[in-house]
This record gives sequence, structure tokens and C-alpha cells, in this order.
Amino acid sequence: MYLSVQLAARRLGVSPHTIRRWTASGFLPCTRTAGGHRRMKQEDIDELSHLIGGRNHLAARLVRERELETLVKTAITVSSQLDVTDLLREIAKQMTSLLDTHFCVISDFDARTRTVSVLADYDDLGNRRPDTMTYTLNQFPVARKAIEEHESVTVNVSDPHADAAEVAIMRRDGDKCLLVLPMLHQGQAIGLLEVLDHERERRFTRQEMRLANAVAGQASVALHNAQVFAQLERSDQDVLTLRHAIEKISADYASCARRPRPRRCCKPQPSWRRRPSRPCHASQATEAKAPAPPALSAGVANQRSTQSNTAHVIVSSAPCGDDQIALTLTLGTAACEGQAELLGLISTMAAGVLAELASG
Repeated sequence: MYLSVQLAARRLGVSPHTIRRWTASGFLPCTRTAGGHRRMKQEDIDELSHLIGGRNHLAARLVRERELETLVKTAITVSSQLDVTDLLREIAKQMTSLLDTHFCVISDFDARTRTVSVLADYDDLGNRRPDTMTYTLNQFPVARKAIEEHESVTVNVSDPHADAAEVAIMRRDGDKCLLVLPMLHQGQAIGLLEVLDHERERRFTRQEMRLANAVAGQASVALHNAQVFAQLERSDQDVLTLRHAIEKISADYASCARRPRPRRCCKPQPSWRRRPSRPCHASQATEAKAPAPPALSAGVANQRSTQSNTAHVIVSSAPCGDDQIALTLTLGTAACEGQAELLGLISTMAAGVLAELASG
């Protein structure tokens, strides 16, 4: 036979909130109905009633044991994830289950720009909600306090002293309570964990806050490791792409060198064929054109990378006889490692081929 939260609370002489907290921490086993409601076995309630029997010290010891088990289980689960998406989902699952809440928002903090960007927003069933919000710390004092003072902050929607902007968003989304936890790594804030209760206002206990901060600490380390792992994977892919590009350039250069030289060499055209995704423009300085950038030593390309609001541009130039050849590459995203150097290699080799053709 299974009991509801209210019946179990009456049997044990505690509040329904205590029953929910015990089930969230694992102290009291439970199952859930199709509608998400908790159900406890009557045998478990009877056993717990017999064990407690007025001996509060025993209940406290059992709670501490369950708390330790919860932390160990969470640490193992979270640390085993290296994929960022899977890790974010697992963090949200652990936080909503632990605190008996309905939503968990995980955000990244950029200390250079002092902006917070939402990485993921999950409900207590593991469904991801669309949310790409980015904001500065000056917009939300609660987030600023959590980031700068490394403190957890609780906001209830009826609190007259709460930040008006924060409460407005809570009312819009139908949230009753918000708990903001800083994610700290090596003493620095790297993000935020926001846990929301959709049904009731909350005053979290010291045990709940202790567990929540411990899980946030574990999540911070795991998220940092996952991001580093993802960056290393991208770097490996960039190196592989660069390697293939160099092989292709070397083969094309050798093929060009073996071709018979024409009797007369035409001047290079003002532009090369454009690729839709990555436009590239080549030009050669002449006396009628604007002065060329200062040449470096022979065989060395001059590279620089600039960024605009809509595109990333790499410019490389190399000496070509008495002139300069310049290549401009426009990218839709930030340049990967080695792309500027690769463009410099191309411009240097192109300058060498053009110089040979011109001298022939």
C-alpha cells in the first residue's frame, strides 16, 4: 500500500514539507505517479516511525548519512559526464530533485564583459526549455551579489524588499521562489545556478542550503572540465583541418611549379574567385594604387586579425618583387587556431609563384 505526502506526514507527526525534503534527500524512499506526485510505501513509513520513536538524535544521524550518500552519488554522476549538454541536463536533474523544485537554469559568467549568458534551462522532468538570455550584472542585483560576494540568494515573489526587475520576471513566468547559487572554481565565479519553485514560496533549511552549495561546487568543477575537454576536441579538429589544408597547398604548389612558364605573364587580377561561405580577396600593390603595407623579410608574411560586428576578417600580406600581395579572408565565425598562419603561408607561396612567373 502506498501513502500520499499528507498521509505520511500525519503518520509521522511532521509537516508535508518535511516529507518532501526527506524524499528529495533520499532519506525516505518514494515513487512518483504519472502526474509526478510522491507515493511512499506504508512499510517504509512504519519502519521510520519505529526508528524515530521520539529519538530525534537518531533521525538526525540518519539524515546526515543520507546527506552524505546523496553527495557521493551526485559527485559520481556529475563527474562522469564530459559532454557539456549531458552534463547540464544532469546538473539540473540533481538540483531539482534535491530541492524539490520545478526548474533549474544554468548560466555562464564572463568576467571580462561582466555578462551572464544562459547555457541551459531544464524542468524537473529533464525537458529543456528554449532560453538564450544574456544580461549584465548591473541589470540584476541578485545575480551581482551572488557573483561578486559568492553568496547564495533566495527571492520570494511576495518579498517587498526583493529586486523589482527580478520579481517582475518571476511574476511573468509564474514562479513563486528563486534560489540563486554561485558556481565557483578556484575561488572565481564562473557561472550561476538558479533553482525555481513554481508552486510555493520557500525558506530553505540549513541542510538544504548546505547540500545545494555542495552540489553547485561539484557542478562548477565538472562544467569547467567539460568545457576544457570540448576546447581540446575543437583544437584537435583545428589541427587536423590545418594539416589537410597544408597538404593540399603543398600539392597545388608543386603542381604549379611543374607547369611550363608562359612567354608573357599577365598582371594578377584584382580579385580571386569568391567562395560563398568564406570570401577571399587578393590584390597586388602597384604605383597607381595606395601605398602597400611595409614589407617584412623575404618569405615572411604579415598577418593581422580584426573583428567587426558581423564578420571576422583575417588579412595577410607578403612581398612580391617590388610590390606586395595581400589576401583578405572574411569568416562568419571567429578564426580557429592556425588560420591566420595558414593564410600567411598561402600569401607567401602565392607571392613566390607570381614573382617567378613575372621574372620568366
